[in-house]
Amino acid sequence: MANVINMSKNQKISMTKEDGSAVKTFFIGVNWEENRYAGESDIDFDINGFITNSDRKVIFPQDVINYATYGNGSDYPWIEYSGDNRTGDDAEGITFNGKHFDEYFIIHADTFPTDRTDFTICLTIFRAIQRKQNFGMVRNATMTICDYDNPNGDKYEFDLSEDENFENLNAVEMGRLYKYGNGFKFQALGTGYMGGMTELFKNFGLDIDEGRD
Repeated sequence: MANVINMSKNQKISMTKEDGSAVKTFFIGVNWEENRYAGESDIDFDINGFITNSDRKVIFPQDVINYATYGNGSDYPWIEYSGDNRTGDDAEGITFNGKHFDEYFIIHADTFPTDRTDFTICLTIFRAIQRKQNFGMVRNATMTICDYDNPNGDKYEFDLSEDENFENLNAVEMGRLYKYGNGFKFQALGTGYMGGMTELFKNFGLDIDEGRD
């Protein structure tokens, strides 16, 4: 039976199988529940992935994986993306080993780009600044990472909403998967922003139009 291991902020784990070999396919799922609405606009949460080197700077625009860039996935053979769940409805997303996830990534280590080392997973709110929305309007925001090929194996969970500052934020780096030796490690981050997608993307070396927040 799978163990659920709760992670703390900045904690690192080696992503290995029970026999010590490296995990080859990673499932990274995010789920949340809305508390309330802000004004007349529903809240649209999104996961974003940034593939970088250790300097954490995006080299090409296509190194960002989200609702606006993924398309049919043909340019990203190393990753599968759930697509945009605009409502948080359980009818969307995926049920993996009995648990529902609103949005997710599946990452294939064997085809992970050889010239990149890090993949950072972030949660944002679409047009958060204009709509005056933040994570105080969501509860039970958690991220889960595990071995996709062994759904009964250990699962690592990071509960973002346990951070007392979480409710004031509108963009957050949840965690990063990075190359280490012959495999990968994962680090829970919880690094937050109050300037929406604009501030988050700037941290990765990208300037985006404020209208996309």
